Amino acid sequence: MLNSKNSIYSNGAIVLILAFAFFATPFFINWGSLGHPFLMDINQYYSYLVAGIIDKDIFFNSPSHHSFWLIETPTHHVVPKVTYGLSFFYTPFFIIAKMLSSNQSTGYEPLYAWIIHYGCMIYVIVGLWYLKKILSNWFKDIVVGVSLFLVFFATNLFYYTVSESESVHGILFFLIAFFIYHVLVWQETSSKKSFFLFMLAAGFICLIRPTEILVLLFPLLIGVNSKEKFITKTQTVLKLKWNLILGVIMFLLPIIPQMVFWKIQSGSFLFFSYGSSEGFFWTDPQFINVFFSFKKGFLIYTPIMLFSFIGFVFMYQKNKSVFYPVFFYFLINTYVICCWWDWAYGGSFGLRAFVHCFAILIIPFAYFVEWVLNLYQKSTIKNIMTYMFFLCALFFCFLNVFQSNLYKHRIIHWDGMTKEAYWFTFLKKKYTQQDLTYLKTLIKEPNYEARRKGDRDE
Repeated sequence: MLNSKNSIYSNGAIVLILAFAFFATPFFINWGSLGHPFLMDINQYYSYLVAGIIDKDIFFNSPSHHSFWLIETPTHHVVPKVTYGLSFFYTPFFIIAKMLSSNQSTGYEPLYAWIIHYGCMIYVIVGLWYLKKILSNWFKDIVVGVSLFLVFFATNLFYYTVSESESVHGILFFLIAFFIYHVLVWQETSSKKSFFLFMLAAGFICLIRPTEILVLLFPLLIGVNSKEKFITKTQTVLKLKWNLILGVIMFLLPIIPQMVFWKIQSGSFLFFSYGSSEGFFWTDPQFINVFFSFKKGFLIYTPIMLFSFIGFVFMYQKNKSVFYPVFFYFLINTYVICCWWDWAYGGSFGLRAFVHCFAILIIPFAYFVEWVLNLYQKSTIKNIMTYMFFLCALFFCFLNVFQSNLYKHRIIHWDGMTKEAYWFTFLKKKYTQQDLTYLKTLIKEPNYEARRKGDRDE
C-alpha cells in the first residue's frame, strides 16, 4: 500500500477539475428558453420533489401540468417511471433553493436550476476524491493525478458534470466510487462501519439503477484469485452472521420507501414502472453498435478508454485480487447495456450508460498510465512512446471538450448521428446556415418502435 502523504499531483488535478467545472459550466449548458434543466429524464427524477413538496401531491393524484411520465398501475393509480433515488440526492440543494424562494415558487425557477446544478457537480468532485484515495493504494501520486485528469477531461464524464450534472450518471459515479472505497477498507481492516456504509451505498445504487446490483460482485470477489480463496471469502461473509443481516437491512433501507410507495399505488411491493414496451433482448447484444457506431459508439466518442482496456493486461499481471471483480463487473455490465432495447440510450452525448463505470474503469486505466510513465528514460524509443501517449491523451481531452460544446449547440445530434455527420462536424467550429441545412440531411434519427420490437441493428 502506497498511500503517499505527498499528494501534490492528485490534489492539483482535483482542484483544477473543480475550478474548471465551476467556472466553465455557464458556457456548456443549453437550457434554452425554459431557463432550467428539468425536462425529459431529469424532470422525471425531479418529480418526487415537485409533487411532494411544491404541489403537496406525493401520490400524483392530480393531473400533472409538469409533463411527468406517469405509468398507470393495476389499481388505476399512477407512479413515476423512475424511482425517487435522484430526488433524494437533489433534496439538500432543493431545500436551500426553496428557503431562498418565495412561497409561490414552482421549483422550476432559475434559482432552483443553478443551486441543484452546482450541487450535483459537488457529488462528482467528491467521487473523484474517493477515487484518489482508492488509486493511492497502488500507484504513485503522479499516476493518480494524471489518471483523474484524463478520465475527467477526455470522457463524457466531463459533459455529464459540467453540462448535465442533474442526470443519473454523475451521482452514480459518486456512489460507486464511495462504494468501492469502503469495500477496500472493509477488505483490509474488516471494518464494520465500512461494511454497513458500502451496503447502504449499494442500496442507493440499485434503487437508482437496479441492474447495478452487479456492484455486489466487488465484496464477493475482492481479494479472490483462486477457487480456494473464493470459498474462503464466501465463508468469511457468512461468518458475519448478525452483521450480515444488519448489512442486508442497510442495503434495503433506501429501497423500502420505494417499495411501500409502489405497494400503495399498485398493490405490489415490486412494480416494473418502465412498462411492457421496454426491456432486454438477452440473445441479441449489440456489441458492435455499442462500441463502434457513429451514432453513440463508446470508443468513437470516448476513444481514450481504449487505454483502459489495454490496462486490464497490466492489472492482471500486478493485482489479480482486484482484477477479477473489476473485470467481471465490466464484462457482465457491458452485456446488460448491450441487451437493453435502446442500446444507444436515447438522447445523449456519447454512450452515457458507461459514464458511472469510469469510477471502476479508472483502475485499469491507471495501470496503463503507470506502464507508460515507467517507459520514460529507458530508451529513446520508449521516451517517444511516452510523449506520443501524452500528446494523444491531450488531443482526446481537447476533442472531448470541443465535441461537448458542439453537442451543447445541437451540432452533434442527440440520437441521429451518422458516419457522414460525424466526420462533417469533426473539429469544425464555424457553421454557415448552408452547413446546418446540409448537416440535417446527414442525420438519421432511429426508429424507436422498431427497436422496441427487436429491430435494433442499425
